[in-house]
Amino acid sequence: MKTLMLSLILATTTLFVAAQKSNAADVIYQELEDEENIFTLSLNKQMLQNIDTDLEWNDQIKYLKGDVKKVKVMLIGNEHEDKTLMKRIYKRLTKLGYKQIDLSDDTSDDESTRVWIFSNKKGDTFTEAHFVIEDEDGSGIFMSVYGDFKLTD
Repeated sequence: MKTLMLSLILATTTLFVAAQKSNAADVIYQELEDEENIFTLSLNKQMLQNIDTDLEWNDQIKYLKGDVKKVKVMLIGNEHEDKTLMKRIYKRLTKLGYKQIDLSDDTSDDESTRVWIFSNKKGDTFTEAHFVIEDEDGSGIFMSVYGDFKLTD
């Protein structure tokens, strides 16, 4: 009986940790959504279409195909008290285990805006992509796209 109970507890804990890790970035939204000068919007699958598009990826044209399940967007106004909030989001994504995707050097001609992309990409597939866009005045956009995506030649 003790072995059965211990197995159930271990299985439940493992499932909880796996579920928590799969949407680890949601923690950032939960921490910040009630603060002043922050607007959060979430769209579910019923409002979204499949993504099938060509894009430039590390100076090569790639084909992105997949199914979008959810999109979350957080707009952070320049009136927010913490002018380093976008940098904190960047650091938090790194600590949560997301890998930064290298962008080609010519992605932005505007030096006052910085863009970072993080994902849980494994090989040519991933289920999350997180965009951090920071303006020089401290305002920014944090956007997460959840689904099943594949990047091919």
